[in-house]
Amino acid sequence: MGLPALESHPRARHQRRVTPNASVFLSRGQLLAVLLILGAIAASSYYRPRLTVTAAVAACIAFYIVTALLKLVITLAGRNYRPPRRIRVWPGDPTLPTYAVLLPVHKEANMLGHLVSRVDRLTYPRRKLRVLLLIEHDDLETLQAARRLGIPFHRGPGRTAASEHLQVVVIPPGGPKTKPNAMNVAMGIVVKERCEFVTIYDAEDRPEFDQLLKAVGTFRAATPELACLQAELAFWNDNTNWVTALYWIGYKIHFTRFLPGLARLGLPIPLGGTSNHFRVSALLDVALRPGGQVWDPHNLTEDADLGARLATAGYRVELLLSTTMEEAPVAVKVVDKQQRRWKAGYLQTGLVHTRRPLRSMRRMGPVRWLCFNLLILGGPISLLLNPLFVALTVVYFVTRSQLIVGLFPTAVYYPSVALMLLGNLGLLYELVHTCVQEAEQARGRFDLVRYMLLAQLMWLWMSRSTYIAVFELVTGKRTWHKTPHGHAEDEEPRFRLQRQPRPAGWQPARHPPPPGLQTWQPAQQAPPPDWQPARQPRPPARQYPPPARQTRPPGRQAARQPPPPARQPPPP
Repeated sequence: MGLPALESHPRARHQRRVTPNASVFLSRGQLLAVLLILGAIAASSYYRPRLTVTAAVAACIAFYIVTALLKLVITLAGRNYRPPRRIRVWPGDPTLPTYAVLLPVHKEANMLGHLVSRVDRLTYPRRKLRVLLLIEHDDLETLQAARRLGIPFHRGPGRTAASEHLQVVVIPPGGPKTKPNAMNVAMGIVVKERCEFVTIYDAEDRPEFDQLLKAVGTFRAATPELACLQAELAFWNDNTNWVTALYWIGYKIHFTRFLPGLARLGLPIPLGGTSNHFRVSALLDVALRPGGQVWDPHNLTEDADLGARLATAGYRVELLLSTTMEEAPVAVKVVDKQQRRWKAGYLQTGLVHTRRPLRSMRRMGPVRWLCFNLLILGGPISLLLNPLFVALTVVYFVTRSQLIVGLFPTAVYYPSVALMLLGNLGLLYELVHTCVQEAEQARGRFDLVRYMLLAQLMWLWMSRSTYIAVFELVTGKRTWHKTPHGHAEDEEPRFRLQRQPRPAGWQPARHPPPPGLQTWQPAQQAPPPDWQPARQPRPPARQYPPPARQTRPPGRQAARQPPPPARQPPPP
């Protein structure tokens, strides 16, 4: 199947010319709207401060209720999700399309051998596979690791041998050192190699070996409107500590409840950063500008932004029945950096798709646009509000302040109490229920249920990260906080060096010591001349009384025991 040229599609050219990106935090219109809102709040607080605070509390409670109801509807819809139909595809099929696999790595020299080993086990013809290892030009450590592994470097289109399906692509200087910028550089190679599908894996990913074949079979059974398949992400180190357990259960609910609900309801899906399988033609259709800039290089969650652009262009995103195992963060410091990047990226994505609200609403649909922005912006906003209401609750129970009581009139108080009780109990039930259900089906990790009670602590820690992310966005100090990997490699049983079984009759070879090496031998000391071994006295033999002989009654004969059954031969 031929691929459209980058400039051949008029709708794509129009979209690339007008689609905004995250290089600017706030547009002029958004900045003006923020200033007007802050000015109105300041003026109202000057004249009616108590009424202003009460109205703000009521607005926050209404926001909580709407967000909770929307997430509840989406989660319930995800329970009855039916994945798309799939055609069985065999590895020897000569009509298999050319598939590209992008592996963006940065400062991952310790993970390179594991990543190459896992990707090399993918079940797909090597002559139809293009695996591109994306490394920055100044990442000398990772480049040296690639050279030690003998991975060839990309020499240009059309010069790839069948044995060189895995190549290193050096990212040139000039752009931001981010994952989306590296993938944009590789996108030009993907188009020149005439690949029909492309997927992305991170350094710690362990995809199922037949994941590419499943994706091709699903794409073949679907219409061209299906642009992306998102595989499930899970963790192999879920029981390391309470941090990994909560990450594991969060991913399990997200990929088995929440995303299926979005797909079933036809809402835009914020994609995950890995294990996305795309049609290359659809990516070119929604590219930001000519030249194949598909991903926004300035967006910290470029996957969520791409999912919104695909929905705007009329494409669908479905879930793939395949799992990619990942490594969960094992420390709260790693969680902090990761959450700062995610929450800042969600804010960027929401602000990008609200710069021209009327046009975005018309192209995406009013309901879909409202739901998407409520979900993508609602997460960070909820984490910003949670510590404030927790502090109000604690201060009230300690001081019984009437000032706090005045902030919650009857119309606000009862919905607030119901939301606090039902909402927290509902979240705890979902966590425990999913943990127990997963333990019964596959993992058998019932001991992780106790960690679900620490979810509130994790959410407060994420609130701290969200405040830092907002500060970095406002001050222009946004950076790509990289997540370190390799903490749980010892817990990955499949990729340990396994001992091969010894053949029958095997004995260890005896090698003589090298010349000059003195082997240690225990010193033999001669006994003294008058020494004799001590003789221990023999214990006396124990005397047992003879057993009493029982007399047989007259006329009674001894019972004859049947002979034992013949021994059956052992089963083959």
